[in-house]
Amino acid sequence: MIRGQRVGLRHVTEADLPWLKRTASDPQVRGPFMGSRMMPPHTLEQRWHDNGFSSDDAERLLVCHLSDGAVIGDVIHFSVARYTTAREIGWTMADLALRGQGLATEAASLLVDYLFENWPINRLQCGMSVHNHASRRVAEKTGFRHEGIQRGMVFVAGEYVDCHALSLLRSDWRAMKGKTA
Repeated sequence: MIRGQRVGLRHVTEADLPWLKRTASDPQVRGPFMGSRMMPPHTLEQRWHDNGFSSDDAERLLVCHLSDGAVIGDVIHFSVARYTTAREIGWTMADLALRGQGLATEAASLLVDYLFENWPINRLQCGMSVHNHASRRVAEKTGFRHEGIQRGMVFVAGEYVDCHALSLLRSDWRAMKGKTA
């Protein structure tokens, strides 16, 4: 487990599948900014059997509250395109009562550190609906810089929504951490 001050990141286990199934289909957890298309339970089971949600193409890690070990969310990173080492990251704080307390920011920061310390990548990026102010704050607190707006990027609740595009370069991360080349 990767440990922060209040949360940790760990790989998915088979015992976590009921939690994943429940949260993947819960409209409250998904909120108004994620696609409203639900994932069938058998798709999650298949991904678990294929690679345990961990491969070079994509990796999902669960966010656990260190005080009691409860799973409260997840983070993900995946390849942006075959011709680049860039990765896109995302996060979800599934426990609604814990939103707004900085736990998603801590989880995203742990993921960023993990990726830059262990993967040969130069760029991380993330995107979110232009209406998702909380996620943009998480990205900016984690060090991401706003690059612009991607028009009509995601399909949510029957319409295409514009998204913020943010990025963090290895050099930006090293400067934030006080690391020298």
